Amino acid sequence: MKTGEIVELRVESLGFEGIAIARLHGGDRDGLVVQLRGGLPSERVLARIRRRKRTYLEADVVEVLEPSPHRRTPPCPYAGECGGCTWQHLAYAEQLRWKEQHVRDAFERIGHCIAQEYRPIIPSPVEFGYRGKMEFSCSTRRWIPAKQWESMEPVAIERKQPAVGLHIRGRHDAVLDIERCLLLDERSNALLAAVRELIPRCRITCDDQRQRSGFLRNVIIRRSGLGEMMLVLVTRSPSDQSDQLFLERCVELGSRFPDVQSIVWGINDTLSPIPTGPFTVLYGRNHIREQVAGIEFRISAQSFFQANVPNLERFVTAVLDAASIEPSDVVWDLYAGTGTLTLPFARQCAHAIGIESNTAATCDAQANAERNGITNVTFITADLHDRAAWDCLDGLSTPQVVVLDPPRAGMHPRLTEYLCRRLPQRIVYVSCNPTTQARDVAMLSHAYRVVAVQPIDMFPQTYHVESIAVLERC
Repeated sequence: MKTGEIVELRVESLGFEGIAIARLHGGDRDGLVVQLRGGLPSERVLARIRRRKRTYLEADVVEVLEPSPHRRTPPCPYAGECGGCTWQHLAYAEQLRWKEQHVRDAFERIGHCIAQEYRPIIPSPVEFGYRGKMEFSCSTRRWIPAKQWESMEPVAIERKQPAVGLHIRGRHDAVLDIERCLLLDERSNALLAAVRELIPRCRITCDDQRQRSGFLRNVIIRRSGLGEMMLVLVTRSPSDQSDQLFLERCVELGSRFPDVQSIVWGINDTLSPIPTGPFTVLYGRNHIREQVAGIEFRISAQSFFQANVPNLERFVTAVLDAASIEPSDVVWDLYAGTGTLTLPFARQCAHAIGIESNTAATCDAQANAERNGITNVTFITADLHDRAAWDCLDGLSTPQVVVLDPPRAGMHPRLTEYLCRRLPQRIVYVSCNPTTQARDVAMLSHAYRVVAVQPIDMFPQTYHVESIAVLERC
């Protein structure tokens, strides 16, 4: 079968990454798996082969012949091109059902363990406008969707057009220009529009990855449930007056938007998309405030905080319930961030210890403890993928409860070995990637059993799902 060939398929299921799964029937390729973009289970579709792999094919839906009863028209005009949302064409109730199934499949097929209880998924109270943080990439070359090519004059195609938006699926070098994102609330979209207007007005350049040039690299917007907003600008070092003028005009947005409490600027002259230098406060404070479980948090530009603002309270409550903390317990919160979980734990236990590799997040966490008068908590800056961190843990009292919320890649294998040596009574493993979570749980299975798994949807319109696993010592 050749690349570009059109084939008729019947979609069977949705895979872990949100990709539809189908199979070829007949001929010498009978049973060959096809990973399909844009299809839904039970649908009959025509698809174009995009890429051939050794054991499967990749394809794109070009026509839906028999639609699923759960298919809907995406409300976003960028759906299908933008890499931000992959499931807008799937009814929300079905999104939840598949996320539940993916969590269960991960534990049983990857972790080879069966939980005593799989709890019903906790839905997000809203499908759109939920994100408390969105990071938009800036590019001197705008990605033009295929459906727009015929309506554009050749000169418009050839001319470099700046873009402020999100990467298309599978391409980190292509930015789709986005005027309004449905995952943001209206105030955040208005702020984004105001920044976009300043780019041509101030005649600044956007990032050019090929030439490693251009001034504006990222625009990041954060908001909290308290209504406070932060604008983060990431640029290369200014090179002319237009760059300085842009920064000055951005500062003026603070007076135009009363909700904006912080405008900060970071310089990134490296090849990495992540700014490494310090941030400069251009307007207001260096943080915004959030309130969860009766605790006030400060969130700075570089700090991690859960993105679903309306569902944040339920997320924290679910983790607290899973931990079943006693007043005499010592609790370790590994990958603690700004203390989103550590501080609520501290109010229920004898002592809580938060370990976090990001120095800025640790500073925020300590400030959050002081702001709320919580004294039975200790925060330590340490990289849990480094041996030195385990030496640090050796000097601490063995906890009754350990809470983990690692990055998508999961835990370091030696950290799982370390936990099996310390043997806390209970481990609460929080993850946004059930596949790596299940892998890690399997490494703990000789010492722990999985009591319960609680999915919670923090990412509507995407295949991502948060999973809370409760492990108890055998």
